[in-house]
Amino acid sequence: MSFFKQLVICLVLVAGAGAGWYVYQNPQITGLARETAEGPGAAGGRGPTVAGGGERGPGAGSRGFGANRIPGLMGGGGAVNVITAPVETDAGGETVVALGTARAARSVTLFPQVTGVVTEILFRPGQAIDEGAALVRLQDDEQQVAVDRARVTLEQTRETLERSQALAKSKTITAVALSDAETAAQLAEIEVRSAEIALDRHTVTAPFSGVIGLTDVAVGDLVTSTTEIATLDDLATLNVRFEVPERWAGRIAPDQPISATPQGMPGSKLSGRVSGIDNRVDETTRTLLLEAELENPGEVLKPGMAVSVSLDFDTDQQLAVPTLAVQWDRRGSFVWRVTEGAAERAGIAIIRRQSGIVIVQGDIAAGDRIVVEGIQRLRPGAKVAEVGEAPDAPGGDLGGVGPAGEPNPALSGGTGELRPARS
Repeated sequence: MSFFKQLVICLVLVAGAGAGWYVYQNPQITGLARETAEGPGAAGGRGPTVAGGGERGPGAGSRGFGANRIPGLMGGGGAVNVITAPVETDAGGETVVALGTARAARSVTLFPQVTGVVTEILFRPGQAIDEGAALVRLQDDEQQVAVDRARVTLEQTRETLERSQALAKSKTITAVALSDAETAAQLAEIEVRSAEIALDRHTVTAPFSGVIGLTDVAVGDLVTSTTEIATLDDLATLNVRFEVPERWAGRIAPDQPISATPQGMPGSKLSGRVSGIDNRVDETTRTLLLEAELENPGEVLKPGMAVSVSLDFDTDQQLAVPTLAVQWDRRGSFVWRVTEGAAERAGIAIIRRQSGIVIVQGDIAAGDRIVVEGIQRLRPGAKVAEVGEAPDAPGGDLGGVGPAGEPNPALSGGTGELRPARS
């Protein structure tokens, strides 16, 4: 056999194998051919019943061809099977959440008042410090000598004043001499106070109680009045500054309660109050700056930490719909409302989102039935068949699940495959 004949035979075998594989992977081709051969009246002119309650009529064809041939999407009489939920009302109030940064209510950076050499560091970083406690001492030998000299001088002038007062009683000295003795004693007292002040300036003390931070200063360092020693923070109470949208400007009041959660400690909850409101709205961001005072038990919150602040506001009753019911087109957001067995488009405006629901306003009312699943094939005026209600509507799990957690066969064609609505 020639090489050419062998090549032709191989090509024929490969083509036949490929055709067989294609037919195996697409069995509907043989079904369509059989249906065409048998005609629409085969099997008594009645097709099998579909999951949605309709039947395959004479023109149904095989599975996978035509809109009416997908099990579970169409009910009897060509109606689209859908799951609905009622429009409900929500009066739970509204919460504004903002991100801010914690700051100590009282915080100071400590500097020495004079130039000198550090002789003692009397604290450990992170230590709780009492008001007035000595933190750093500078070399003060000369100042100590000056204090001692001033005290000796004061003692001498007081003795002189006592003798002068005794002599003045017997009129042994003049009034002028007595006055000079009194003046000398007063000047000596001033010198003592001045020397003591100069000595005190060589010691850095805590102006209030708090927690002291790290320091870069060591014993022997020469420091000046611009050398930073450490920071001292009062952590019993912290302040948080944050911004809220301008629409809330008229509803925020001083001492309004707040709650806060540190971003680094999701399980912690702190309570506080609004302690300050700015007097103007930022023209660029259209936000209002607020300051809140937070209680800090155990001093778990540190200055500089990010804090999520929540403010609760009472609101009038508003309409709530399931998240999956909200759709969008070029005209905006809307839902499909079921009226007398037909679907109609109802425009809405989204106010805010919550867990599982959307607070809206628009062309709907409480109690209206809206479509949650089976949305993809809806058109204005399309006939619909309500085959179920979304569990725990409107805020529950709307994922195409029927009673007892079983997949909803009305929307899945009986296969258990969930078909969530487009959102």
